[in-house]
Amino acid sequence: NFMVAEMGWDSRVWEDPMEFKPERFLKDKTFDITGSKEIKMMPFGAERGICPGYNLALLHLEYFVANLVWNFDWKVPEGGHVDLSEKQNLTMIMKNPLQVHISPRI
Repeated sequence: NFMVAEMGWDSRVWEDPMEFKPERFLKDKTFDITGSKEIKMMPFGAERGICPGYNLALLHLEYFVANLVWNFDWKVPEGGHVDLSEKQNLTMIMKNPLQVHISPRI
């Protein structure tokens, strides 16, 4: 049994853990919010203490992505291609980021 909040207060992990410093997440470009490399924080909590809005957030994210697909034309840059190879993290992600030109549908 552990308290998720305690993870954010650990001085062995965070410099000045009790200070509000959002820039600490901007310094390290390799910061992993998924927890697949190391667990520094769990923004949605875990087990019974998980955020009650987590499922609602995922539902809205699905609607958001659906609207992006519906309202925009997606085209691969000339000479480019979409690489669908995958990489295992906490979840499966694209090995190479998607690079496309997006334009509004009229």
